Amino acid sequence: MTTEQIASLQTELAAFLERFRPYFKRRKTFSYLQKYLLGLMADLKRKSIEPIALAAGVPVRTLQEFLSFFAWDHQRLDDELQRTVADSYGSPRALGVLDASGHAKQGDKTPGVGHQWCGESGKNDNCGMG
Repeated sequence: MTTEQIASLQTELAAFLERFRPYFKRRKTFSYLQKYLLGLMADLKRKSIEPIALAAGVPVRTLQEFLSFFAWDHQRLDDELQRTVADSYGSPRALGVLDASGHAKQGDKTPGVGHQWCGESGKNDNCGMG
């Protein structure tokens, strides 16, 4: 998406994300969610933390810490997302699957990498989640 297209979505994205606000302990932490999501949608050559943070005007380390260490209720947020999708698109004839994608990683320098279920290897492994 172009910069103009991203800018046009910011108000609507902020309104959509507000339903997930209760699952974050601090408003500042919650604000990084929108910046990160906008970066993922942006027309960036690379979608890693550094280019996203630089494009959003956020210190790179801060966005890394958001994904790795900042506190939010992941399970309740996932549950709310599933409810939101079901409410919007559910019907007796609908079938939907929400699945995180895990990619095997080596080392400990990438934020969010840990020993967890990894879909790519089909077992608990050192991986990053998407």
